[in-house]
Amino acid sequence: MPEYSSKSERTYLFGPFRLSASKRTLFEGDRVVRLGSKAIEILIALVEHAGELVGKNQLVELAWPDTHVVDANLTVQVAALRRALGEDETANQYIVNSPGRGYRFVAPIRILDEEQPAEDDPAARQAHNLPAQIVRLVGRNDVLEAMKHKLAEGRLVSVVGPPGVGKTSVALRLAESLLPQFKHGVWLVDLASITSPSLIPSALTSALPTEFRSNDVLSGLAAALRYKNMLLVFDNCEHLVDGAAAAITELLRAAPGIRVLTTTREPLRIEGEQVCRLPPLDVPPATTGLGPKDVLGYPAVQLFVERAAAIVNDFELTDANADLAAQICRRLDGNPLAIEMAAARVDTFGVKGLASRIDDRMHLLSESHRGTPARHRTIAAALEWSYQLLSERERYVLRCLGIFAGSFTLDAAVAVVPVAEQGDTASILADLVCKSLLSVDIGADVARFRLLEITRAFALAKLLETSERDELATRLASCLADALRKCAAGPGRVQELQAAIQELDNVRGILNWAFSSPAHARTGVDLTACAVPVWLENGLLTECTGWTTRAIDALEPAEFGGRNEMILKAALGLSVMFTTGMTGLAREALDRSVVLAKALSDREWQLRAQMGLVVFFHRRGDLKSALAATEAVEALTATVEEPLAVAMTNSVKSASLFLHGDHAQALTFAHRAHEYFRTHTDASQIGRWGLNHSVYAQCVIARTYCHQGLLDRTVRASIAAHSEAEASGNPTSICQALSWCGASLFLFLEQFEQAATAIARLQEVAHDNDLQSYYYSGVGFEGRMLSLTGDMEGGERLLRRALSWLSEARYENLYVPFLGHLAELLASDGRSDEAILASTESLERTRACEMYWWLPEALRTHADVLASSDGPHPRSAEDYLRDAIELAQRQGALAYELRAATRLAQLLDLDGRRKEATSLLHGTMSKLTEGFSSTLFRRARAVLDGLNE
Repeated sequence: MPEYSSKSERTYLFGPFRLSASKRTLFEGDRVVRLGSKAIEILIALVEHAGELVGKNQLVELAWPDTHVVDANLTVQVAALRRALGEDETANQYIVNSPGRGYRFVAPIRILDEEQPAEDDPAARQAHNLPAQIVRLVGRNDVLEAMKHKLAEGRLVSVVGPPGVGKTSVALRLAESLLPQFKHGVWLVDLASITSPSLIPSALTSALPTEFRSNDVLSGLAAALRYKNMLLVFDNCEHLVDGAAAAITELLRAAPGIRVLTTTREPLRIEGEQVCRLPPLDVPPATTGLGPKDVLGYPAVQLFVERAAAIVNDFELTDANADLAAQICRRLDGNPLAIEMAAARVDTFGVKGLASRIDDRMHLLSESHRGTPARHRTIAAALEWSYQLLSERERYVLRCLGIFAGSFTLDAAVAVVPVAEQGDTASILADLVCKSLLSVDIGADVARFRLLEITRAFALAKLLETSERDELATRLASCLADALRKCAAGPGRVQELQAAIQELDNVRGILNWAFSSPAHARTGVDLTACAVPVWLENGLLTECTGWTTRAIDALEPAEFGGRNEMILKAALGLSVMFTTGMTGLAREALDRSVVLAKALSDREWQLRAQMGLVVFFHRRGDLKSALAATEAVEALTATVEEPLAVAMTNSVKSASLFLHGDHAQALTFAHRAHEYFRTHTDASQIGRWGLNHSVYAQCVIARTYCHQGLLDRTVRASIAAHSEAEASGNPTSICQALSWCGASLFLFLEQFEQAATAIARLQEVAHDNDLQSYYYSGVGFEGRMLSLTGDMEGGERLLRRALSWLSEARYENLYVPFLGHLAELLASDGRSDEAILASTESLERTRACEMYWWLPEALRTHADVLASSDGPHPRSAEDYLRDAIELAQRQGALAYELRAATRLAQLLDLDGRRKEATSLLHGTMSKLTEGFSSTLFRRARAVLDGLNE
């Protein structure tokens, strides 16, 4: 066995650590790293022979002299060392294993000679009774610094938090770091096993190295500590709050050199107390596609990885499981005890299996956690511990709160929890907050309370045991329905409906309960109808589709033809239109809602559904029906007598006129609509009408400017529309702006950098919110951009992918232009026959749908394709270009006229008619009043200059 004692007077430096061989102490900075005697001896042996393999038998003999132990003891000690050194995927590696042989210390070290420890050296004195903390404390550095600061300013700090959040671990780590500052030591007084306040003095005398004689134990102890400089750590005070408060008050009053640190689930409420509420660990956001580097910056995931690695030797975070680990940590609310318990089951279920089980959080309440006090062996035990300390009324209120699936207001709790004489609900909620069983967020105007998921699961289990769930669920459903109705009808509808998203967790919880039994289905139908405006206003269209479908299926025969069916059908039609497409289901739902609204004489809902149909026809490319539906909306608006409805009507009418090629009229109505919304920024739109008509009107303005050749104004109007949509935060509005006047117009102007940004944002928002029609629009726009920038293969692939989906979705308004773009691509690739088929189809469908806004471009595209073909055609490319120019002139679509005129001038020049070509192109270009730096103008100028040579 190697001789280690010859080097025992040295200090070894590695990483942030300092190992004193003579003091048998490891420091991290100024903090003493608490290691047991076995672990410190093993570490010294490895460091003194850094780089060398130290055999397992040698280490066992050193740590357990003259004692026979199994190899597992050494494995455990080395694992403890690694944790203490902070070894994980983000840290440097210090100790490596040579399987079956031993261990090697591999980190670079520096060696310093040291003197023998002085008598007053805190590390030599070991004046404490703190247990060794061999597990690295994750994510608490800021909290520790804040607590240290509080304790420096005052004499009493209470670490307050819910079960499992790590109060004891934080307090012990802080106490360790403060050892050098207290001449007479740091002493832990654990009150967990104390059942009566009268036994607190006995616990103190057992913990402290102080002798005294007195009939009054507490007074005698206080007198003995009068001139001492100590830190006392009172752990687990919650069940003896009054007794602990009295004892601590007396000690602090009698001994000015004493400071006290407590852990408790509610503050002691005594003079001088500073409360440090310990929050859960930070967790990654609910974003898909997270990799190891993305999630390892969050303490909750760091803890999960370290604990899993301690159980599974080869465990590591990978691209395959990083997102799942983040999901687990989120679902456990960053609660350290819950995360440790979950990580301990990775060896049984794997990360994927654990993630699939994590939704059933109830099973975690029964998982054992060995090696901890009995009250913490399960989370259920920790919660039961707190639960049994409550009064009967407090236990009842806590059980009732289990019915809330999300956060809730004080008013909601008071409305849901039945009144009793034993105490009012509001004061009990305040007590539960103090006892750390309930958290409260006071960052907003209205405070919102919340049970952690684990606490809620516990409370709900208690609720089910007492068969009280149905009554409370019914009360909560009624409370939510009333609140949501007020949001939709109030003066500040937009803000209130956006804020009401906070209630959706509770809505989901009640709907799951209601639709699980026919007996409660009626409650679910009513609540779904009330929640419709919230889903629409916040762009939660997939969720809206799902719940309205379930509610419609649950309608009883007597409810058919009623108000609920009318609302549900309108919401279903709008949601399906933007997610799945212009399907028969969307059309049927909107038609049915219009019929029901007429029968019920509900003009407002009739207007909502009718406007939905107009937008449906716009997207479907059925512009004849769109104009007819717009006229119906106008007639209905006249009977509603609401300025907002008039503005909405102007918005949809401007779109109908634009799509039908009447650009001047379209711009007039769009400006009227926009002017109203500009001066009425709080006007509710989406929640009531299914669409942000302010953004819709601005899109029409931008598109019309573009068609009219006002290209500088086009860019400004597009940016304004994007900005308002982004500011709204509504996904549908954002996609609407990006599709209508972002990606499409920037591509038309060949501003590829801006187009790429708009396309990427469109795809991102559409994908994240399952807006499939907008997502595949983004795919088509990307294909168009690739073809324009020379990537024909990539462009064709994406265009065909988009066309396939858009065809199924009946999204004719985009399908037809994309088909024309594909025709241009095929023609430029020399595939004339395919190109002619595509351009012919695009032109025919444009005419059939009366999509006059696109017809000049469809004619120009077909002419380009014909010009690129060598074969004979009934009409020449020149004829189609002249038709395009004539139509564009009638519409006032100067940009389309310029594109067609530029192409026709090139053909005329090739035919030897240069003078005619020059006159044509010059005449068109002279009409332009702006946009002279645009690619469109510069290309025309280059052709004209060539003609003049």
